[in-house]
Amino acid sequence: MPRKELPLVPGAEEVFEPVSLSPADISEHVASYIVSLRDYSPQSVGTYKRCLREFVYYVTSIDRRFRFLPRDVERYRDYLLHRKRRRRGSGGVGLTEVAMSQYLTALRRFCQFLVERGILSKNPAREVSGGKRPMRYHRRALTLEQLDRLLATLNGEDEESRRDRAMILLMLGAGLSEVELHHLDVGDIERIGKRWYARVRGKGKRLKIERVFLPSIAVEAVQAYTALYPNAAPSDPVFRSLSKRSKGKRLSIRSMHVAIERRFILAGIRTEQDALRLTPFSLRHTGGIILAESGIPIEQLMERWRIYWRPTAERYYKLAGTLGSAARPDVQGLVGIEQRDRPSPQDV
Repeated sequence: MPRKELPLVPGAEEVFEPVSLSPADISEHVASYIVSLRDYSPQSVGTYKRCLREFVYYVTSIDRRFRFLPRDVERYRDYLLHRKRRRRGSGGVGLTEVAMSQYLTALRRFCQFLVERGILSKNPAREVSGGKRPMRYHRRALTLEQLDRLLATLNGEDEESRRDRAMILLMLGAGLSEVELHHLDVGDIERIGKRWYARVRGKGKRLKIERVFLPSIAVEAVQAYTALYPNAAPSDPVFRSLSKRSKGKRLSIRSMHVAIERRFILAGIRTEQDALRLTPFSLRHTGGIILAESGIPIEQLMERWRIYWRPTAERYYKLAGTLGSAARPDVQGLVGIEQRDRPSPQDV
């Protein structure tokens, strides 16, 4: 049983109960947490193992005063930033803020695991901020003019145009990533009531346990494309390759990326200077800004775009007004916002 201790100092930390766990207990809880990640990809599980291995080393060899208080987590953060040795051969000590943030995320989720099992009453790592995040997105959004030019390249009825249109409208209107599109099967798209959804495999997951709302215009584009394969089974891929070597097989992520970038070039919206900032991810970024400009609550945007860190969603609202999509019902419709769905001024 964990041994309870009185807070060492008065103040904000009094709402937290210090909990003392032996090295063996911590190692056992970490092992149980790793087992609970059975639905995550091997790469994600490996990342959590590596990060929490460092935490176990820290509390057993560096800081035996760790009692799961916010100030203890702050000491761990300082250790990561200034004292942890980097990979062999890289030289120096201390992680970058981006790398440190990854270690703190692992600790934050491990602490939440302990809260859910009654070991901790509150999650102390939630009180400690991670590394500084960029105030601006590396990828930039499309302007409305660029969006119009891009969509104009997708009016063809040939298979390639139908496929590319479906991919682009799903990324723009549902926020799907290339990885999610790659794994999308015919049976993953389903109608529930009057709405259409796609079952997707979330970031780092192995199972398709997330359901994403699909705007009607994206659904129509997908149906126009999949109509070319009337005998497709539910387990067949939605997006297929057109190359001679792999025709009909699941479209690779690389080929998907190339196909969308080719559309950017065909529309004349991607220059050499923009090659790194205007990418397929820009479609999701553009869709997020359109959602923010529609005036929907931030919680709704976070749910639709599967954003779990509120400051990330807040950036879309800081960019609201830069596109001007609020004056374009057709553009709002791309993300599934109909005129009747728009909040009235008194609701915003």
